[in-house]
Amino acid sequence: MTAIHSAISRFRFSLVALQWGGNLLALLLAAAWLQIPDSHAWQFAFSMLSAAVLVIGFCWLQVLSFSRVRAHPEPGPLWLRLVGFGLVAVLWFLLAQWIGSGSDSIPDYAYIWNSKLSPGMRIVFSPARLTTGLNLLLDLIIWIISALLLPVAIMLGTQSLTRPSWKDACRPYRHVLYWIAVFLFCILTTQLTAALVSWRPGKGVSGEVISVFARLGIAWTTDVLLWCLLLALTGAWMEPAPRAAPGSAPAS
Repeated sequence: MTAIHSAISRFRFSLVALQWGGNLLALLLAAAWLQIPDSHAWQFAFSMLSAAVLVIGFCWLQVLSFSRVRAHPEPGPLWLRLVGFGLVAVLWFLLAQWIGSGSDSIPDYAYIWNSKLSPGMRIVFSPARLTTGLNLLLDLIIWIISALLLPVAIMLGTQSLTRPSWKDACRPYRHVLYWIAVFLFCILTTQLTAALVSWRPGKGVSGEVISVFARLGIAWTTDVLLWCLLLALTGAWMEPAPRAAPGSAPAS
């Protein structure tokens, strides 16, 4: 069975339903958490306790999803798998925020670099083009980091910190299709979501309301389907290649 066939077998309705409903519930609960007042001590304590429950619940949701795309015969304790995934998620968030913060100063650098070019090159490399190119470069760096951390998150979410198999986590890096899949996922989700959110097909108040819910629903469903497909492919590429039986002819 090839990696593609293995990924298709892992791409189940239960995985999509878990990610679609679970992540949506997590977003709604996070939005409700933002409305909790903290003017009193008991409100602040309840806010912190609610935040901890939300974080643990989100980590449990992802770990449960990872176990559906890569079942391990000897999974570690649940709390260690939650901690392992949480550490990778926090690392990705901090790196993405740190790299993304550089976009605020990109226009200033673009104008400075444009002023140092020759008159002819200033037309080709205008500040607007330099800004666009540098923003794309930052996005590419974040995508590469995401591609590096995703197999690690799946591995720690299914095996725990005490018995990590770094060999399994590094297997997808050797597949060109894995990098193509990650980059296509990032491009499609960002561009498609932005296009659907900015589209204004409705006329009038009722039309706009229906349009907003329809566009958000389509964007959310599409992003979840692509995310689940990426998880299934990554889980398949993390598996070791099957060994040929002694005396059997090599597969073509």
